[in-house]
Amino acid sequence: MNSFENKDGILTAGNVNVLTLVKEYGTPLYVYDLEIIRKQYEALKRSIPVEVKIFYAMKANPNPSVCSFLRSLGVGAEIASSGELYLALKTGFSGKDIIYNSPGKTDEDIQYAISNGVHFINVEALDELYRIDAIAKNERRPVKVCVRVNPIRAVTKVKMQTGGGSQKLGIDEEKIETVIETALKLNWIELQGIHVYVGSQILEQGVLLENIDNTLQIAARTAKQFGFPLKCINFGGGLGVPYEESEPEFEVEKFGKGLTALIRKASQEYELSETCFILEPGRFLVSYAGIFLTKVISMKESRGKKYTVVDGGINHAFLPIRMNRKYPTAIANKMNLPSDKSTIIGGPLCTSMDVFTNEVELPQVELNDIISIFNSGAYGFSASLLYFLSAAMPAEVVVQNGKHFLARRRGKKEDFMLNCK
Repeated sequence: MNSFENKDGILTAGNVNVLTLVKEYGTPLYVYDLEIIRKQYEALKRSIPVEVKIFYAMKANPNPSVCSFLRSLGVGAEIASSGELYLALKTGFSGKDIIYNSPGKTDEDIQYAISNGVHFINVEALDELYRIDAIAKNERRPVKVCVRVNPIRAVTKVKMQTGGGSQKLGIDEEKIETVIETALKLNWIELQGIHVYVGSQILEQGVLLENIDNTLQIAARTAKQFGFPLKCINFGGGLGVPYEESEPEFEVEKFGKGLTALIRKASQEYELSETCFILEPGRFLVSYAGIFLTKVISMKESRGKKYTVVDGGINHAFLPIRMNRKYPTAIANKMNLPSDKSTIIGGPLCTSMDVFTNEVELPQVELNDIISIFNSGAYGFSASLLYFLSAAMPAEVVVQNGKHFLARRRGKKEDFMLNCK
């Protein structure tokens, strides 16, 4: 919320009055400020060691305008599907700037990735490794791979755990010997290193650093044991952003200093002079940059509770509604008024799921007010139930330094007949 401005009681984004955007593009509407993305990227880039490369996790926000802007800043792309690979290529990333994660790559996915020369593929199962080798042989193109490891070490204080314990993601640490040995023997596989991604939405930099330290040790021990050059260590992502006032801000400068110290320490124990290090942030780069604007279309009271019904719901903003988080919320046209009225915000869909799980404090709500939900730049549009109840998709708009343009048109009723007979 602090990333946007209040001018005479009206919310502005990128020096643009959001009511102007609503008038031109309608609601529900996603708005992304590219300068906030730049600010987040530059804060991270100047904090981390120069040998650490940033690959943007496209799943966070795959809007082509957002991806193209991030590419212009110099990041690579981390993709997890053929669709994301297609988008990455269309938005200017070359194959050598792309790494491919996913526990369920089909043969068609793998062939598409190999034929487009992706930087490397992260392997998540032994059978996948064999399939990659066979497809690479058929394509007559050797493939660089990293082995994704599910560490033994338990992960704590992680909102969404993707490492430690039993996981569909990665290969259990105690089982990687077979995979490493096999990778070194296969003719069309070039083993680069180790990938570990312990979880998402980590707010304490110390927690992430502890797990990165563990990743460094796993990678270095494995390379030393099997005698292969460790060309890459991929730390994954996980850098979080606060959604509630009680949550801490991720301390990116302290994180960068800690990461520098860990890499230096590991380099004293193991030969890492030729090693590339990778981070895969998504949410951290784009979440602050987005707001979701939705118009009040009805108000009611039910057994002592007040409800505000808006024109955007779980089909447009699934995570803010269903993840039970207190996303920062305001009325865009009443920014100067005190927030002293309690209400539950619900969407327009014919299901009881389509309601925010927490009451929010706002100024007195009236018909046609514009509700603004902040921190919506990540996992908003892309993680929503866009076809649910055949409600039209929201539009997406990009703003930058007083200018704005449509990044994705609003959906139409006719869209739901697409590809139907």
